Amino acid sequence: MEFGLRRAQGKSAGVYGARSAMIGGFNGTSNVLAGARFGMPVLGTMAHSWVMSFSSELEAFRHYAKQYPNNLILLADTYNTLKQGVPDAITIFKEMKAAGTLPKAYGIRLDSGDLAYLSKEAHKMFTAAGFPDAIIAASNDLDENLISELKAQGCAINSWGVGTNLITAKDSPSLGGVFKLVGQYDDGKFVPKIKMSDNAEKISNPGLKNVLRVYDKKTGKMKADIIILEGESIDESKDLLLKSDKAPWRFRTIPAGTYRVQQMLIPIFKQGELVYKKPNLKDIMTYADEQIQTLWPEYLRLVNPEEMWVQRSSKLSALRDAVLKEESAHFF
Repeated sequence: MEFGLRRAQGKSAGVYGARSAMIGGFNGTSNVLAGARFGMPVLGTMAHSWVMSFSSELEAFRHYAKQYPNNLILLADTYNTLKQGVPDAITIFKEMKAAGTLPKAYGIRLDSGDLAYLSKEAHKMFTAAGFPDAIIAASNDLDENLISELKAQGCAINSWGVGTNLITAKDSPSLGGVFKLVGQYDDGKFVPKIKMSDNAEKISNPGLKNVLRVYDKKTGKMKADIIILEGESIDESKDLLLKSDKAPWRFRTIPAGTYRVQQMLIPIFKQGELVYKKPNLKDIMTYADEQIQTLWPEYLRLVNPEEMWVQRSSKLSALRDAVLKEESAHFF
């Protein structure tokens, strides 16, 4: 669940951040406006202020159950999770079960304390009381690393509310992208341009370009990305040589007929005119899910992930070397 609105850096960040979370694989959002605007499931639980506004936690739970009888997730850590919150939740579940009103989706949320320990103990209590399928949701400054750690500890959590670390891009607060001129037209002729630097990684690639992604036909997994000059293509009926510019001794050959190639960059505007039909959110989510499935497991590791093979085409490398040589001549 995407829980980030209250920590988002502006209204638009909250709304479009929720949309981006859905594309990235989330199942719903607590942002009601984003849910209405983009047709996303609205999910969430009660606030601590709700529990504290009643004379007792049990009373707060009963009133909440009347308001949300079909999706009942009770916040169990306002006072004491295991001695009061979970027992009170069990009382509510028993009352609703006796009345025949217990919904399919019911459970608790934990928002503080040792989430691994509390979730396992809560699950034991629910199972003993006859509610082994009760949902145990967790929140509290979660990120991918903490979630991974909690799973490794055998937690009984099966629903996650992620807010601050998602919506604020906490681990990458700035975008390291800059504009570089790759060429310009002089009397109708395109002249490639390059940005030179003492730092090799800052030297730009000249010319109009595209990216071709190579997929393994058998597994459907990505093999490499090749940056090409506009108009270049790869003949899938021939062997494909992959060779690293940074380390020329690193190379491999993909046999003909074992791979397919897909062009990755699609024009949005041409000569100032919009030429792209924007897909709806559902189609974008489906496409994103399909693309994630093409990643090798080694790329998905949180620690020391393998890097995708990316290289320039031989034509682009030749153009780059030629422009570099031409520009360097001005200084010698």
